[in-house]
Order: sequence, then structure tokens, then C-alpha cells
Amino acid sequence: YKDEFLAQNSFQWQSQNRTTQTSNDGKSIREHAAQGITVFLFVRPRSKTRDGKAMPFEFCGQVEFEGWDGDKPITVMWRLRESVPARLHSELGVP
Repeated sequence: YKDEFLAQNSFQWQSQNRTTQTSNDGKSIREHAAQGITVFLFVRPRSKTRDGKAMPFEFCGQVEFEGWDGDKPITVMWRLRESVPARLHSELGVP
């Protein structure tokens, strides 16, 4: 997946390979606010810790749909309501 921060308040996320823009999941992504769905971003800096356990997630805040591209998978651009805290920039690869 091509999940990454593009800026302090912008995140690119890639859906599962079967998701299309016209599917129910795709519509829920685009129309989340109108449907009353609140979306929060949680990110792992790495998949595993040094001892092989799952890395914990870092809470990055609430996001809003900004745009998308493609199908199967969809690449979604999310806008964070508040910038990622500076203490997480290095760990999460925030430019």
C-alpha cells in the first residue's frame, strides 16, 4: 500500500485492491461527512517492534476526504483537521 504523509496535514491512503469508487465502500469514503461518518487516522511507524511484536498505532487526528484517484485500489487524499504533532514527524515520516 502507498500510505504516506504528503505534508503535516495531508495523508495519502490506498484502499484494498478490490475497492472501486462506485462500490459501497468507495461511496462511504467520499461521502463520509454527509453520511455522518467520522474518520480518524491512526498510523504505525513500522509494522513490527524490534522484538517482533506488532507496533502500536499513533493517533493522528480526524481527517476529511479531499480527493481520490484510480480504482482497485483507490488512492485517497485525506486532509487532517489539525497538523500532525511535531513530536511525531520524524517517527512517522512527515515532511
